[in-house]
Amino acid sequence: MKVVVVSPAVPHPFGETAARGLYVLLAGLLARGVDVTCLVVMEEDAARAREARARLEGAGPGRFAMSLFAPTVRPAWRRRVRSLLRPFSETLHAEGFAAALAREAAAGYDVLHLDQLWSGWVGLRQPRTVLNVYQLEIVDWEHRRLQSLAEGKALVQMRRATRRIVRGSRHLRVVSRRLQARLRELNADARCSVVPFALDLSLYPVQPLAREPVVGLLGSMHWLPSRTAAERLITRIWPLVRREVPRARLLVGGWNARRYLARHAGPDVTVVENVPHPLDVFSRIAVLAYAPARGTGVKVKVLEALAYGVPVVTTGEGVEGVECEDGVHCWIREDDDALAARIVELLGDEAQRGRFREAGRALVEARHAPARVLEQMLEVYEAARQA
Repeated sequence: MKVVVVSPAVPHPFGETAARGLYVLLAGLLARGVDVTCLVVMEEDAARAREARARLEGAGPGRFAMSLFAPTVRPAWRRRVRSLLRPFSETLHAEGFAAALAREAAAGYDVLHLDQLWSGWVGLRQPRTVLNVYQLEIVDWEHRRLQSLAEGKALVQMRRATRRIVRGSRHLRVVSRRLQARLRELNADARCSVVPFALDLSLYPVQPLAREPVVGLLGSMHWLPSRTAAERLITRIWPLVRREVPRARLLVGGWNARRYLARHAGPDVTVVENVPHPLDVFSRIAVLAYAPARGTGVKVKVLEALAYGVPVVTTGEGVEGVECEDGVHCWIREDDDALAARIVELLGDEAQRGRFREAGRALVEARHAPARVLEQMLEVYEAARQA
C-alpha cells in the first residue's frame, strides 16, 4: 500500500496537536510496510524537520519520503481574490506543491490522506481521499464575542471554507463523537469515522508523584481555547486555590505563553515560553488544571497528563474524545469554585493522586495506544480505496 499525506505540519511526536497524531499514524504505517510520502506545506524549523525525517525513516520496512513547501507570498490583491474564491487555501498555491502532488498521482497511490481541515481543498477533485479533522473552528467561535470587523470577516470565511470542504469530502476521520455529529450536519452522505487520538506511549514514562504543591497548565496560547483556559485559571481559579493552600505554586507554559500571559507572572505564578519538551512541565507538577469553556477536539495536554500519570482537573470540554469517567480517571467540574475545590483536594491527598495516576495511564493504554488506533485507520483507508 502507498499513502500520500498532505499536512500543514511536520509529523513529530512533540510538535503541535496534529503533528503528534500524524507522527504516530505514519510510524505505525511504516512499521506495517506501507510506503508513505508526506508533502508538508508550512515553514518549519529545519532541525525539527530533520529529526522527524530521521525518526520516520527508521520506523519500519515501509519507505518514507518527505518534501517541504513554503507558503508562497503573493501580491495583496491576488491573495484577496484567492481568499474570496477559496478561503484558507494556501496549501494549493505553495510553490511546487501542485506539481509534486501531480507526480504522486501519476505514480499511483492507494489513499490520499489530508491532515487538518484546510488541507481538504486539495482533495475536492482527487480520488481515494480521507480528510482528517481534529477540531472545528466554527464551533470554537460560536459563542465568542467578536472584537473587530476583521474577526467577523474571518468567521464568515471559516464558515464558507468549512461548508465547501466538508460537503465535497466523502471520507472523513474525526477524533470525537461531537465532531462527527457536527460534520454530519454539513454532509450526511459522507462516511465520517470516529478514531481516537493516539500517543506513542513509549515516549511517555509514568512520572513519580510530585511532592511539592505545584499546579500546571501546558498549551499553545495562540489557540483561543487554551489561552482563555489559562486566563481563567490564573485570574479566577488560582486565587481560590491559594486561599486554601498558601504554599501552592502555578506553572503555565507553552507556545507564545509569555506573549499572552507575561503580565500575570508573579511570586506564585511562573510563565514559561515555548516549552522544549512536555516533561519540562509534567515532571514538576502535582496536578494539571485545564478548564476550557469552549474548544473542539482532543486536548492533547489532558491526554499527555493521563499518560504521564499526572492527575487532571478539567471541564467537560477538556475531556472530549478521551472518555474519562469523573472521579475515576480525573475530576470533571464546570464552575470555578468546584474546580478549585478539586485541585485543593488533590494537592492534599497523595493516595487519591496515586489512584488517578494508575487509572489515567490505564485508560490511555486501553484506548489511545498506537496499535488499536492504527487498525481503525486502516479500516477507514480501505473504505476510501474501495469507494
